[in-house]
Amino acid sequence: MKSLIFITLFAFSAITFAIYYENTIDPYQEGTHLDYYIQCENGFVYKIQGSTISKHSIQVLNSDGTPLKCGEKIY
Repeated sequence: MKSLIFITLFAFSAITFAIYYENTIDPYQEGTHLDYYIQCENGFVYKIQGSTISKHSIQVLNSDGTPLKCGEKIY
């Protein structure tokens, strides 16, 4: 019984830490996030969501509608 409680608490704390860490990083930083990843391809930034079966890619746009280029901050 003690081991079941320990495993449950460990899983809960790991998930809490992952969500906290996800909220502290830049959402457009290249790399893997919890439910999507950011990829820089052909000089532009793409947000890729979905599983390995059906992936959806979305080009990240600035507030004026221009595509976000790699290495730039979104505005």
